[in-house]
Amino acid sequence: MLKQLIAITIVIIFPFTASVAKTCRTESLSESTPTSQFLTENETVTDKATTLSWMRCAVGQKWDGNSCQGKAQTLGWQDAMVLVDKINDQGISGHHDWRMPMVPELASIVERQCFNPRMNTAVFPGAPSVVFWSSMEKMGMKNYAYTLNFGSGEAVATTKDHQGAVRLVRGGPWWKPPMMSQKK
Repeated sequence: MLKQLIAITIVIIFPFTASVAKTCRTESLSESTPTSQFLTENETVTDKATTLSWMRCAVGQKWDGNSCQGKAQTLGWQDAMVLVDKINDQGISGHHDWRMPMVPELASIVERQCFNPRMNTAVFPGAPSVVFWSSMEKMGMKNYAYTLNFGSGEAVATTKDHQGAVRLVRGGPWWKPPMMSQKK
């Protein structure tokens, strides 16, 4: 009886320790990233709508021919930027022009129907529901860069020392970034 009471207490005190299952709302929303929109080639995938090529796995995960295995590496923004250079030196997937995506590029692979992860897991199998870095710094705040949470789909400015995951892209941009200026 005491063991059952302890187990119940642990569940009540720590209700978020269990992993959250992927949830999709197919009845109320159409797919934003249908599988047919992507061309897959082993560990990379190209979005036909944007022409961007993505690594199917987050940095730290390994492609096994069917899915991404292992845990996504998390690191601060500056370390992530350095890591991109190292990956390009190695020529991962035969390419030397990988980069961290901008927020609109990351948003282009968000699947609006689903949460945890907020991605098409047929295209990005094994995708983690974590915060991913973008290459975009917050204007006027040198210690912040933008992240996109692939659990909830929310994009926010985050301190650069925060630990985030990285999904690399090549090509683009497929959209025209707005011109911004900072008043002094």
